[in-house]
Amino acid sequence: MKNLTPQTIKMLVLKFAGTFGSSVLSFAIGLYILHRTGSALSMGVTLVTGPVVSLLLTPFVGYVVDTMSHRRIMLSAQVVTSAALVAFGAVFKLWPAQYFAELIALIIVLQVTDNFLSTTLTASLVQLFEGRELQRVNSLNQSITSLAAFLAPLIGAWLYTLVAIDTFAYIEVLFELTALVAILLLKFRPVVQPATPQPRESVLNNFKTGFAYVKSQRLILTIMISSAAVNFLFAAMNVGLPYLLIQTLKLSNQQYGLVDSGFAVGMFSGGILLAAITIRTHPIRFSYFNLFLLGAMFTTTGLPALFSWPSWLSTAFFWLQSMLNGVLMVLINTPANTFKQQIIPQNLQGRVFSLDLTISTLLAPIGTLVFGALFDYFAAPLLFGIAGSGLLLLTLVVTTVISRQHLLDRPENQVPEAGQN
Repeated sequence: MKNLTPQTIKMLVLKFAGTFGSSVLSFAIGLYILHRTGSALSMGVTLVTGPVVSLLLTPFVGYVVDTMSHRRIMLSAQVVTSAALVAFGAVFKLWPAQYFAELIALIIVLQVTDNFLSTTLTASLVQLFEGRELQRVNSLNQSITSLAAFLAPLIGAWLYTLVAIDTFAYIEVLFELTALVAILLLKFRPVVQPATPQPRESVLNNFKTGFAYVKSQRLILTIMISSAAVNFLFAAMNVGLPYLLIQTLKLSNQQYGLVDSGFAVGMFSGGILLAAITIRTHPIRFSYFNLFLLGAMFTTTGLPALFSWPSWLSTAFFWLQSMLNGVLMVLINTPANTFKQQIIPQNLQGRVFSLDLTISTLLAPIGTLVFGALFDYFAAPLLFGIAGSGLLLLTLVVTTVISRQHLLDRPENQVPEAGQN
């Protein structure tokens, strides 16, 4: 896109280098464990390790982000990540038979550093950008993340046939160092401090302060709770779509891969679209309008199975739907995230965003288990209809609560003009 500022370009380099490198490594680790063990349980252990670590880290991440220099945290995270990758490469060479324990240890370290980096980066955006540029950067970040997620399996699969798993770690170091240079070049504005100096708190009291703030902000709390419910219901798509395409409709692996690519294409397109437009209404109202559209589209997911469409038509339908799902997810999440960055006090953002991430993703694993079991016993069109209706009902309930309590009209929920951050 034209007219990108140097600050924006540095941010996009940071986002792409970090996301692409870690996505390629994650792809390689999953493939390696699956090939070495042939066990879904072993694969599951690697998948559940990250969320468990994130949950345990929640109070500490918020405390560090809100009490230390953001630049220093991000640089430290990059240095520790690079050191861990180099150490893994060396240890793997010496003791290749202990690969599983070594990979789990690496996953834990990378999850810790990623939690600190991602939360700090989210809390820092209001220091780095303001006003219209903040929404634009959030949108472009989403596009860059989607592009990296789309390319990572393709590049990862190609590299996997050429190099050993420890070489993947060394390749990842190059991306982490690129991100580190981008962080060094970013220009941070000073954090806005409270008018009255606050006494230094313990980790527990610091977390309690952040939790008390969230409880006092009805709109933010409502958004967090509804995000958890959305993630629970969206698990129906994550679990059910592969089942519907492969088991029910008998589409080929190539057709399934094509459908799967549509989501990344949609998220990339949605980020570009959102960066180019100006939202004329309250961002939360805009987000829930698009959530309603997502729910409506969700209910149509089972149509090809109901009417026995030919495989080419089913493939085209699901690709288009996946692409639109990706666009809508950006139009739902990015304005809401930008809004929170603008209204949450800077000295609380680390705690609030860490708590937000934990609450929002809390029900996703439960949703995966529930819908995974349900799809074994009930028809896919029925379950997609129920999940879509659930999203529609959730949207109506939340928007009714917001409207009746006049939450969008409260002074603390007004988006500040540029220059007021």
